Amino acid sequence: MTPGPLRTLSFIALRQPIPQSHVVRVRGKLAYHHVKQLKEMDLISYDKIGRSRLLRTTITFADYFNLNHDPLILKKELKNVLDLTTQVQSQRAQASDSSEQS
Repeated sequence: MTPGPLRTLSFIALRQPIPQSHVVRVRGKLAYHHVKQLKEMDLISYDKIGRSRLLRTTITFADYFNLNHDPLILKKELKNVLDLTTQVQSQRAQASDSSEQS
């Protein structure tokens, strides 16, 4: 999966359930294509709400990324992973800065 759809998927996972119109507003018009691709991969599902769709991740998504099936727990797990990733990136940047100064 390329970075664009992956970013759209993470945006949906962290904010689910979320209207597709909001995803498109934030991620841009390519999000329509991303949503179609993610739906075909069975990583997201949606319910029609008026003219928009309410997007959420599927059990396939949770299984693929080894996450809990409960959406509330899944969100917490994702936030923990993102926090750890941010910490590691910050530590790498600090280590790089200090090695350049030496």
